[in-house]
Amino acid sequence: MKFIYILSTFLFLLISNASITYAQENTLALANEYYSNNELEKAIELYEKLLKKDDNIAAVHKNYLDALFKLQDFKEADKYLKRILKYEPLNAQYNVDYGRYLTLSGSKEKAEDYYDEYLEKIKRENNQLRYAAIYFINEKQFEYAEKAFMLGRKNDKYDFYQELADLYSNWGKKELMLQEYMSLLMFDDSQLEYVETMLQDRITDEEEFDNLETELIQAVQKNPDKTVYNELLIWYFLQKNDFYKAFIQARAVDKRQKLDGFKIMEIGRLALNNASYKDAIRIFEYLVEKYNDKPVYSISRRMLINAKEQLVKNTYPVDQEKIKSLALDYDKIIQELGINRNTADAVRSMALLQAFYLNNKDTAVTILENLIQLRGMKPSLISEAKLDLGDIYLLKGEPWEASLLYSQVEKAEKDQNLGHIAKLKNAKLSYYKGEFELARAHLDVLKLATSREIANDAMDLSLLIQDNLDLDTSATVMSEYAEIDLLVFQSHFEEALDRYKQLLKAHKDHSLADEIMWESANILMKLGRFEEAVVYLEDILKDHAFDILGDDANFTLGKIEEDYMHNSEKAQEIYTKQLKDYPGSIFNVEARKRLRKLRGDNLN
Repeated sequence: MKFIYILSTFLFLLISNASITYAQENTLALANEYYSNNELEKAIELYEKLLKKDDNIAAVHKNYLDALFKLQDFKEADKYLKRILKYEPLNAQYNVDYGRYLTLSGSKEKAEDYYDEYLEKIKRENNQLRYAAIYFINEKQFEYAEKAFMLGRKNDKYDFYQELADLYSNWGKKELMLQEYMSLLMFDDSQLEYVETMLQDRITDEEEFDNLETELIQAVQKNPDKTVYNELLIWYFLQKNDFYKAFIQARAVDKRQKLDGFKIMEIGRLALNNASYKDAIRIFEYLVEKYNDKPVYSISRRMLINAKEQLVKNTYPVDQEKIKSLALDYDKIIQELGINRNTADAVRSMALLQAFYLNNKDTAVTILENLIQLRGMKPSLISEAKLDLGDIYLLKGEPWEASLLYSQVEKAEKDQNLGHIAKLKNAKLSYYKGEFELARAHLDVLKLATSREIANDAMDLSLLIQDNLDLDTSATVMSEYAEIDLLVFQSHFEEALDRYKQLLKAHKDHSLADEIMWESANILMKLGRFEEAVVYLEDILKDHAFDILGDDANFTLGKIEEDYMHNSEKAQEIYTKQLKDYPGSIFNVEARKRLRKLRGDNLN
């Protein structure tokens, strides 16, 4: 019987407590709903019922006190805050809130004295100071948050770098924020990536970001033995696509850390990948000269010629003599190092120059067939050579041979990047032949490719077909356009220009009109006929300024005026228009960089 009595009592208490808890939760939810609806008197009445139990203070405090402040019931706020401070005299939130009460009730000087007294009480406790600072920041009391952190730093000179940087960022004091990050790196250089991320997130104003350069250079000069500042400066220059300045800093890091040129080569690759060919050439020339006995030498030689090749191919009109010189440079590397997996890229590049620029297609075919048949080559290198060979057969007007090679690679490299490239090339073949539905079937698969570049290319071609084929049920214009596109690939530029002109004349209101003008302008630029190209680009901006090619046309027009017409004033006008009319354009970083250079901004 005694056991049953005890069990019954226990169950009764358990049920009672559960009922009480449930009731309190309902009361709190209702009070919060009143608070949210600005029915403050009703909310306060329920909060005060809950506050009869100290256990509810944490759940009620914020909204209850805020409601009292909104109703300016400072007498009740004073009474309540003194009550809870009696039990927790050093609680950061309650002390900061008492200072808020003093300020709101008209006693700002008393509030300041109160904050100072509170900080004095906790000045030896860094955790308490940290919590206090958090609540000061929440209330925009930045000066007292700074005081709290500085008191903590007296206890531990290596503490609060990140917290102070956060504070100064919220406070708008970016110079002080940067100083804290610099100090953090001085004491812990493993925080470099963290600092880079924070700077990228917090310095969003362009002018402020430009001003970083001076601060970072001073840090490097003051601390010549701390390569972490050089690393940060490299990161900064890379954000601005200023590869040569990044290279200067990378040289210092490479030398001190004895990296044998690999740090420098990384910058060179980035310059090359971002089409800064002149910077890439200077970087790789340095590596070839200074590291001729290191592993980076052979790679740098190939990359140097590659950078020169890209510069020649993207400087219009293309200089045939320079192309011949490049082919000889590739031949020298091959003669020096032999044909192997390390020189396969050089062999492929030489073959493509012979085919596409020197009109030696049969020579190019022989070079690639010999490479494909070479023993010991990695399968991926053979696949790359087959893709090149397929392109050359297409250049020769033998699409079936090209398709056979593309299909071989697609099968051998299934689900790999090279396999996706091969599928994309087969899709383009179908497109050239006017087999648009088949092309779209290939392209739909490629939209999910892991390579963003391939997926984007597939999406672009798919949209081109879809947007124009759906509006042209006979597909005659689209078929004609695709045939001319193949002529462009095969470098039959004059014939392509003539047919584009006829197509545009016959279908000037077709949805492909801006594409035809754009492609015509690109051919004319390759031929060095810039004034004619300008006419087409201006026509795009006149009739299709805010269609998909508007920003492309405007930016290209600016480059022509700057690089080929040497009309600085006109180029500045166009780049300014670019930034104003096309705020989301991918060309705006480069446009802004060119504009500043033309205006003479930030010259060093």
